[in-house]
Amino acid sequence: MVVDLVLLNGKIATTAGIVEGGIAVENGKVAALAKEANLPKADRRTDLRGKIALPGVIDGHTQVFRPPFLNETFETGTRAAAVGGVTTVVDMPSLGEMLTTTVSNLRRKLEIGQKESLVDFALYAGEIKEEEHLNEIPELVGEGVVGFKITMGAYETSIQSDGVLLEAFRRIADSGSLATVHAENGQLLKHFKAQLVRSKRTDFAAYSDSRPNIVEEEAISRCLLYSRSTGNRLHIAHLSTAEGLQLVREAKSRGLPVTAETCPHYLLLTRDDFERLGPLIVYNPPPRSKRDAEALWAGLAEGMVDNLVTDHCSYSREEKSVGEKDLWSTPPGIPGLETLVPLMFSEGVDGGRISLQRFIQLTSEKPAKIYGLYPRKGSLQPGSDADITVIDPGKIWRIDADELECVADFTPFDGWKVKGKQVATYVRGTLVSSDGEVVSPPGFGKYMPARRSANLY
Repeated sequence: MVVDLVLLNGKIATTAGIVEGGIAVENGKVAALAKEANLPKADRRTDLRGKIALPGVIDGHTQVFRPPFLNETFETGTRAAAVGGVTTVVDMPSLGEMLTTTVSNLRRKLEIGQKESLVDFALYAGEIKEEEHLNEIPELVGEGVVGFKITMGAYETSIQSDGVLLEAFRRIADSGSLATVHAENGQLLKHFKAQLVRSKRTDFAAYSDSRPNIVEEEAISRCLLYSRSTGNRLHIAHLSTAEGLQLVREAKSRGLPVTAETCPHYLLLTRDDFERLGPLIVYNPPPRSKRDAEALWAGLAEGMVDNLVTDHCSYSREEKSVGEKDLWSTPPGIPGLETLVPLMFSEGVDGGRISLQRFIQLTSEKPAKIYGLYPRKGSLQPGSDADITVIDPGKIWRIDADELECVADFTPFDGWKVKGKQVATYVRGTLVSSDGEVVSPPGFGKYMPARRSANLY
């Protein structure tokens, strides 16, 4: 065995538990997990004393390449991922001229990603809006997309009809892929927003009132009904309500192939935070109540919510400030790639809401299985990619927006005191970030095609 790197003297955490020892890396793969005395020799040896090494974190919902709507690029977005401890990003479809509903556009995006990305990446196809966007589903699956994004609601990119939605589910089922849905009822959304516009409300909490819980609940209910009919695998994006969670729970109890994700901002922020943060926390779905946040924490702990994502979407403070004059013109979205790990480790693991093993399931193992990347990703078993997120569990620090690597110059978590800091990120055994500094070049990241040979969850 010719070993390239040995990480030693740390705590190695997997879903099976925590062991004292180290990790040996050979040709970018995990070669062995063992006590220090049993580790092979290597030229590169890194002491992890006092640290915890986890399977590399996977963020399954990002927008790092969405021209012309965002200034973020694969390079800036994956720089943020690297310093945030994220070893693989799953990027949502691009729009406009780069709409990822054709193989040609997917390949154009893939080429850019391979030139710019610092960490590994996978890609969604979509966004499916009209019938012609269904034509290349089998071919896109053959290119390795993790699934197909569909937006329900009242947006420029929203799917045009229930007929197209049902047919999309059927064709995705036939291809063995995944339908990931942004679930909001567009007609209800328009109805509630129109009422608020007529009332001339200008407080930011009106944004949440324009999308009350029933908007998500109804859309999830419809998706589950259609999915039951077509047999497709269904993934609910950025779950935000207690009612939506209950629908997912009931569907799982009936054995339906449904999974769901949520984000730190639905767990840690509520509509009350509009008072201090204003347009900075305009995102879709909107901030909810404390009751919803508590329900989602419970859903994480009991396994009803399957993975943690960021819905990373980088706007500048200046771009968001449009909302100070016109609430309804605020671009929705917040950055998150650099705050996912510290917030969820501090508030979740250290805060006693979820175990360390559950954290690993939510951020590594389960997303790898959902997106068809397991066991290459999401595990530290021999033969898996040596993607490793190293955390100093005792480090107490404050999140600082001035240190962000993405194009956003704000985070709603600016100044948050957290315990636990990501201190090193390894992708395929190569150090890409150390103590908040990027140390790998653009183009190091590789495309990770999904494999659908087995239903892994």
